[in-house]
Amino acid sequence: MLGTCWLLLLVVQPLLITASLRSSHRFFGRIGLLVGAAFVVSGILIAHRSVARMNLDQFALEGRFVYLPLAMAAIFAIALLLAVMWRRSAAAHGRFMAATALPLLDPLFARLLFFYAPPLPAEALYQVPAFALSIAVIVAMLVSLPATSPTRRSFQYFSAGVTALLLGFFVIPHTTRWQSFAAWFRELPVT
Repeated sequence: MLGTCWLLLLVVQPLLITASLRSSHRFFGRIGLLVGAAFVVSGILIAHRSVARMNLDQFALEGRFVYLPLAMAAIFAIALLLAVMWRRSAAAHGRFMAATALPLLDPLFARLLFFYAPPLPAEALYQVPAFALSIAVIVAMLVSLPATSPTRRSFQYFSAGVTALLLGFFVIPHTTRWQSFAAWFRELPVT
């Protein structure tokens, strides 16, 4: 429900600006902050619940996958925060808001591949198309941002961070440090 509300806001907000309805845009922007915050919190809680319900054997096999929903929640939250910070710059604000949709690509592409494509040789490969598209979109948004824009540096750092988080999926969950974090996260009494 929160994801659907968020997608509707991503469509309605630019239409309000195009129609010069700035007060309505700001009103729905405030609602969007609440929806976005709830979206992040629910994503973290869902990730926690999925690992908290695993028995120890299942957690040893699949616990590393908690990286993905937490990374996506981080990308969404940071994009939303930066969109609010740069709300006075239409070019940056629009790009950061569009970037909040990037975490939604992975579940869509991974499920389509899993259910409708021939089996892939490794589970991690189901993420490759969504990650490649996300990185391509973020690079296209960066390249299209004018070089003289005061927000360019922020968007460069954001783009590098998103790329690092996505590519980190192939390495970080396999480290002992991450596995320790995942075990700690699993034991938190939140769900």
